[in-house]
Amino acid sequence: MKPIAPIALALGLAAALPIFTAFAQDDALPAGFETAPVLKTNVTRDGDAIAWPDGTPEIVSVIGTIEPGGRTPLHQHPVPVYVYVLEGEVELRTEGGDPHTYGTGEAYVEALNRDHQLFNVTDSEAKVLVVFAAAQDQPTTVASE
Repeated sequence: MKPIAPIALALGLAAALPIFTAFAQDDALPAGFETAPVLKTNVTRDGDAIAWPDGTPEIVSVIGTIEPGGRTPLHQHPVPVYVYVLEGEVELRTEGGDPHTYGTGEAYVEALNRDHQLFNVTDSEAKVLVVFAAAQDQPTTVASE
């Protein structure tokens, strides 16, 4: 895997072009549009460096629903994974780490190549947006034994 910095820089510059154009105008953002930071990091939740997989970049996103008392299977990811809690509360349990609870509106980047599970330990349904920074024709998730 290679560091994400060169790719992130290129994507950031491409994404920033409309913003640079907006700064040339009187108002950077149009009326009625606001932004609020959610997450900015170069490490996973466990402090590991984020690394981009080799290959042709591909973004994959899913919305996962975890019923009360439910969980994901034990698994790991060979690619960076961004998770945003849309509804409810979830508990992330990562091999070698302490459990951590995330609620609606919170986000994190999952550990790379380390077993983990996401649990719903509440009485209400939980929904998460999961975004994989993947490579074409390569797995985003690997089941653990």
